[in-house]
Amino acid sequence: MIDHQGRIACQPSAPGGAGFVLELPIVRAGAEAHASPAATKPAQAETSRALSAHILVLDDEPTIAELLGEMLGLLGYSTTLCHSAPDALQLLAQRDFDLIISDFRMPKMNGQEFYRQAIQMRPKLARRILFLTGDVVSEDTQAFLQSTGNLHLSKPFRLVCVEQAVAQVWQSCLANS
Repeated sequence: MIDHQGRIACQPSAPGGAGFVLELPIVRAGAEAHASPAATKPAQAETSRALSAHILVLDDEPTIAELLGEMLGLLGYSTTLCHSAPDALQLLAQRDFDLIISDFRMPKMNGQEFYRQAIQMRPKLARRILFLTGDVVSEDTQAFLQSTGNLHLSKPFRLVCVEQAVAQVWQSCLANS
């Protein structure tokens, strides 16, 4: 709760119970890679181009990595799932990935350090890493995300937002290759 600059207060209730007040800061809508409501299905041309993209999904929570893997599979991408940043760096040393979706808050090595080491190994990935975080209110997180210029998705995420963010990064990669 402190990480999100919120607070919880307890207020006694007359019949012997308790009431709780939860306060969280307002985050402006522009903090997430947004999707237009009309764009809920992948276009045929985009789906065929997506089939050639191989995405590394890095999240220390296996259920989130698996969910993202399934979503991306439905969109026509192939994925490799990884649950720790050091393991992901080993995978990068062994093979190429077109894109990476990386959690930001992870044990052992956070997304910022992973990003630095990943682009040192493979500089072409600098603009191909999409961050995933539930911590969009931290000033440090905001500063880092803005410094990279890369898109990010806020947890919880929606399929349409994942679809559009990945498509945008992938299209940019195709245009610059």
